[in-house]
Amino acid sequence: MEQVTIYPDNENWPEKPKAFSELMTPVEAAMFLRLDETGHTPKSAMRTLNYWRDRGELNATKYARRVWYLKKELERFLQNKTEK
Repeated sequence: MEQVTIYPDNENWPEKPKAFSELMTPVEAAMFLRLDETGHTPKSAMRTLNYWRDRGELNATKYARRVWYLKKELERFLQNKTEK
């Protein structure tokens, strides 16, 4: 799967991957969480991911001066948001 880098000033979503890898860019993570289907732009979706990270609701992996999201962490986040 090709990694797509989205710069904050880009308002267009890339094509959604057919399968998500275990390690995702912020834009891929936003698409995995379907923020692209809720009226967010890539820029606003990245702000939302940062908000959840700042609140401690969503963990990210930082290396190589970039932020990445593990698929299992995104699944855990969704599980915590699921109504019981």
